[in-house]
Amino acid sequence: MDDKIFEALAHPLRRRALKLLGERPRMYSELMEELGVDSPTLAFHLKKLAGLVEKNDRGFYALTELGRRALSVMSALEGAGQPQPGAGAGELVFSDRAVLKIDRAFLEMARREGRKIRVFDTAILEVEGDVTPELLGVLEEIRDVAVVKAPRHLRPYVEAKARDVVMVTDRGILVSTLKFAVQLLGYLGPLKAFRRGEGLSEVYSGSFAHGGRVEVEVDGGRVRISRGPNRAVARCRDADDFEISPGAVSASGCDVELSLEGVESLALDVAGGYVALSLGLSELRAEVSGGVVDADLSLGRGAVSIEAAGGAFAGRLRYSPFEGTSRLDVSATGGAVNLSLELPPDVGLSARASAAGGIVKTPKPRPGGRGVLEISAEAAGGAVKIEAKDA
Repeated sequence: MDDKIFEALAHPLRRRALKLLGERPRMYSELMEELGVDSPTLAFHLKKLAGLVEKNDRGFYALTELGRRALSVMSALEGAGQPQPGAGAGELVFSDRAVLKIDRAFLEMARREGRKIRVFDTAILEVEGDVTPELLGVLEEIRDVAVVKAPRHLRPYVEAKARDVVMVTDRGILVSTLKFAVQLLGYLGPLKAFRRGEGLSEVYSGSFAHGGRVEVEVDGGRVRISRGPNRAVARCRDADDFEISPGAVSASGCDVELSLEGVESLALDVAGGYVALSLGLSELRAEVSGGVVDADLSLGRGAVSIEAAGGAFAGRLRYSPFEGTSRLDVSATGGAVNLSLELPPDVGLSARASAAGGIVKTPKPRPGGRGVLEISAEAAGGAVKIEAKDA
């Protein structure tokens, strides 16, 4: 880093400001309150942080790429001066983080200093694309981490170092949604969904009957719903934590595999936990009051309704050609929804957006030769992001 950055980090108040902005973007008034300074003092120090901090188009102050790198180096240096419990000599230990990013420059610094890096009890770990397999030798251990995002060519090297990691993925949409929830909305509720259940035993393994309509309730744990013969396998702490009847499944703190075929309509109620959803449907109604839903859906003409109230819904919706009107209704009240739509070129699109204390981004309308997808998106204290591209 050059002298300007060293000068910026020389003052403890500026270091505190970087740490706060590393958690999530903040308004000017928030920084004043949390740093305990008046407006002229804050303005002076923000000028000193020019290049590391910027004001975005929503009026929030946020770290630049250089600022994030400076924060990583600063955290590493502070960690070196104050080893965490369990850290050996020459180790850098990172724990209790919402989001931690590791890039080439950081790993090269650790290697030059002869240090090993351990990461544990962290929600999201991102390994940047400029990292080489050789540099990953510096990364000694990844443990108790919810999601690790790594480029496809690095995944085998990362997985070899991972212990009690729920997911190693190169899919950006789920990770970006969780980061969005943590850094912008400032809450960690969805990330608790990834905690692994312990002491589970099999309480059900058998067929699952339905008449084309299925209801699933999830309150903690992990549930995977995918295409396949109609069957359910559940592992829970107690047999009473799992209930199954024709067309309905309820799980609390369980690990469930549910395969379905011939389903037209799915009602999903998630109060906590992690749900991975990969199906073809005509109708979806999802209410996410806690936890996370990661969806990959094939759709046609029909209706999709997603409500996130304290939870997060991320997904790819792939539409096949259809005639007439299909609906997509999205509401975020304290939660986050991030959708990527794939539409046939001859399907039109209309969008209506409303933001009351929240953030909404919808795709541009376009005419259609056959069918039309009508989008309604509302955010009240939450965030909705919907993007569209041709299938």
